[in-house]
Formats: sequence, C-alpha cells, structure tokens
Amino acid sequence: MFTLLPRDLEFFSCFEGAADNAVRAAELLAEVAQADAARWPGLAGAIKEMERNGDRFTHQALDRLDQTYITPIDRDDIHALITEIDDVVDAIDATAQRLLIYRIQEVTSGFREQCDTLTHATQQMRTAIRGLRDLKKRKQKRKSDPDNCIESAIIAVHKLENESDETHHRVLGDLFECGFDPFQVIKWKELYELVEMADDYCEDVANTLQGIVLKNA
Repeated sequence: MFTLLPRDLEFFSCFEGAADNAVRAAELLAEVAQADAARWPGLAGAIKEMERNGDRFTHQALDRLDQTYITPIDRDDIHALITEIDDVVDAIDATAQRLLIYRIQEVTSGFREQCDTLTHATQQMRTAIRGLRDLKKRKQKRKSDPDNCIESAIIAVHKLENESDETHHRVLGDLFECGFDPFQVIKWKELYELVEMADDYCEDVANTLQGIVLKNA
C-alpha cells in the first residue's frame, strides 16, 4: 500500500545498515589478506553472508521505494545509492571467492595494501552516508561546521580512490616482473582488478552523495 508520508528513518536505516555491512565485508577481506590460507574458506563464507545481507538491505530499500509516494530524497538517488553500496559488497565477495577458486596459497603485499585502502574507503563511505540524516539540519548550519562531516568524508573517499589507482598501477607493473608463471599472472591481474573495482564503487557512492548534498543545500 502506498503512503503519502515520508519514511525517512526507514530509508536512512537501510542505507546505514548496508554501509555497515560493506565495512564489515571489507574488514573481513583485509583479514583474509593477513590470515593463513587455512582460514580463508571460513572468512570467505563470512563475506558471502555479508553479500546476502547486502542483498536484503537493497531489496528492503527498493520495496519501500515502490510503496512510498513522498521520499526524503530524490527517488533516483535512493535507487542509485542502495545499489551502489551493494556493488561494493558484491566486488568484495567476488574477490574472496576467486581466491578460493584459483587455489591461491599466499597473497602478495600489494594485495594487502589494496585491501587496507579499501577498508578505509568503506569506512569513509559509511561516515558520509550517516551524514544524510542531518541534511535538513545542515541548511541551518555553517558549511564549515564540524558536525557536517558528510563533505569531508566524500573528499576522503575520492582521495582514497586516487591512492587505490596508484597502488593498482604499481602492483600491475610489478606483477609482470615478479617471475610468476602466466597462469598466476592472469589470476592476480583479476584479483587486483576486483579490489580496484570495489574502490571504484565506493567512489560511485561518494559521487551520488555529492549530488544529493547539492540538491539539498
């Protein structure tokens, strides 16, 4: 049944729950990068559960979007934001599953570095998403007010994505000079690209948030 009343808390709760879920998935992948290979199946299983949780948050938000006439922010932005957060988790899950499928025995230092950057990116993404609840209050505050953390978090996501690009280019260059056999090169090239893709999706979220901020300024 359609409702004429904005369901702010329900949408924002979905965004925040999805963002928390993305952070946890990134933290688990970073743990994979530090753990012995014997622990990877269990950690990959936990990441798979985060992927399922992400799907649930996405479906909840989209179902509410179908049932709500007046929304707290633009309808297209709601759709874009929740699906982009889900894309982050999907890429993390794909990375963990590929590690198992490809029977990788030991990760590279570049992969560890990528995973650390991704974790920080998801944390900043979450901070920015939590700031959505205060957009209306924000109009009555100075833009430089420290309580308005959404802009600084968005900037931080962009900075981390740039760092991720630099790391990605460096580890790809190293990959072709490290003496791996061609099959290992193919495997690691895809793994590096999947982590980089997750970082790109974090930036997609930041871009959508920036648009929402501008519309509600």
